[in-house]
Amino acid sequence: MKICAIDFETANRSMASVCAVGISTMEDGAVSESYYSLIQPERDLGGFSPMNIAVHGIRPADVREAPDFRTVYREMEPFFEDALIAAHNARFDMSCLKAACLHSGLPVPHLRYFDTVELSRRVFPQLEHHRLNDMCDYLHVELDHHNALSDSYGCLMIVTHVMNLAGIYEPEELLEACRTRILEL
Repeated sequence: MKICAIDFETANRSMASVCAVGISTMEDGAVSESYYSLIQPERDLGGFSPMNIAVHGIRPADVREAPDFRTVYREMEPFFEDALIAAHNARFDMSCLKAACLHSGLPVPHLRYFDTVELSRRVFPQLEHHRLNDMCDYLHVELDHHNALSDSYGCLMIVTHVMNLAGIYEPEELLEACRTRILEL
């Protein structure tokens, strides 16, 4: 089964204000494809918050020529086919996807997903923190934190490390063994 790790960055507090997306996929135990795009948030969602810019470094000028969410979504959609979705702090990323779809008049996709924060807490309970940057440091995964593509890759590498540690390479079997829920959007 294919695993599709996804990460969004937002322009402001609105979950629909997505300004970047990164996707990394794994099939048969190997990273197979990746996708990254800046996204021009809809004007009615407000501008870029200085706080969000400080986190990810994406500025209005960076997305001036970027496609809108509807265009990017058409490019993202094939990655979701026959995939189990993974995200680190999945509630945030799934809320972004849902809000951006609803705001753009697109149907919300029906996806099965899991949270690598939950997986990390189950497998590495001895760690004080399970943030993406902490997990990647612990697992020696290079990370350009808050770059959506790097974050999606880091998320996928958490899954890979847990698979190797457990010796279980079928995603649903792994999640069951690690007592990690599969949720639905």
